[in-house]
Amino acid sequence: MDEAVRQAVERGFAKQAFMQTLNARLAEVGEGTCEIELPYSDALTQQHGFFHGGAVAAIADNAAGFAAYSLMTDDRQPLTVEFKINLIAPAAGDRLRARAKVLKAGRSIFHVASNVLAIEKGEETLAASALVTIKSTLAVSER
Repeated sequence: MDEAVRQAVERGFAKQAFMQTLNARLAEVGEGTCEIELPYSDALTQQHGFFHGGAVAAIADNAAGFAAYSLMTDDRQPLTVEFKINLIAPAAGDRLRARAKVLKAGRSIFHVASNVLAIEKGEETLAASALVTIKSTLAVSER
């Protein structure tokens, strides 16, 4: 992967206040792939103590966006235009890991699969699976 692209993805992720609020971190980035980790926190759970579906969806979406971004030209940025998520199993564990991979990269539309794994003592369980549509938009200045 081109180092400039990796740095652009890392800079973009670092500027996302919502990911910082969740305490999510960019775990890996490659050509057309991205992984985001989210450590367990009571603040991110629903009433049964599992990760809230909103936290699961947020990292699935974000990993998909950055996977697409890794394939875009310098003058483009990703925006999610649609996603569908299936919550498959309770998101219970020490942490979550979203693994996204671009399925098809078009000129302006990217189709991305993003799976979220719940990890407990090194054991991975598929908690959610999302299909995400990302639009490549003209770059705007970032704050």
